[in-house]
Amino acid sequence: MTGVRLILALHNHQPVGNFDSVFEAAYRESYLPFLEVMEDYPEIPFVLHTSGPLLEWMVERRPEYVARVRSLVAAGRVEILGGAFFEPILTMIPHRDRVGQIREYAAYLEDVFGTVVRGIWIAERVWEQHLVAALVEAGVEYTVLDDFHFGRAGVDDREMRGYFLTEEEGRLLKVFPISERLRYLIPFREPPTSTSRRSPPSGPTRSWSSPTTARSLAPGPRRTGTSTATAGSAGSAT
Repeated sequence: MTGVRLILALHNHQPVGNFDSVFEAAYRESYLPFLEVMEDYPEIPFVLHTSGPLLEWMVERRPEYVARVRSLVAAGRVEILGGAFFEPILTMIPHRDRVGQIREYAAYLEDVFGTVVRGIWIAERVWEQHLVAALVEAGVEYTVLDDFHFGRAGVDDREMRGYFLTEEEGRLLKVFPISERLRYLIPFREPPTSTSRRSPPSGPTRSWSSPTTARSLAPGPRRTGTSTATAGSAGSAT
């Protein structure tokens, strides 16, 4: 195999209560310019997560931006990534609040962008295995986590392609590993540097388990060298 399929996911966030001037500056200097560039490249689809507080601000103050994103969604060029509405650390709130915030934000996103949300962003990628139950109950099909978690579970870097399946009491969740290497290369280095750091997968397919997860991470259906990278915009925490 010689091809590499890149999943480009963007995470844009402003916290509750931030100054309006900070929202506006990040919009002018980051969110809008990125969208304008991507509009000129219809051959490059991407995934977009915008946190609840930021999206509420955009709906009120920059509806033209929201309309442009909605057009890209309708054209199949953007997939919207959900999350918990107010970007909480999920491990620090009760189960019912996790489910409630994820469902509420999914409904809000469907109303704003006219699309069904399948996956979610997890704030700061803080993970504990019991979160699977809340995510699946809330209707989540997949999420993304730092490749660090997979490495701790015994997954070799060469095997971190496509997605993996994890479970909690029979509930299954798809998990894509985020390439930390690409996350720092893409925004700050020239494109050839980023592309040269990825190679097609090799080696056997295995099932993984680790006491750090208390459940197995089993490879899902294989992809042709799929890698997931996230690139945060100004004011985002990735």
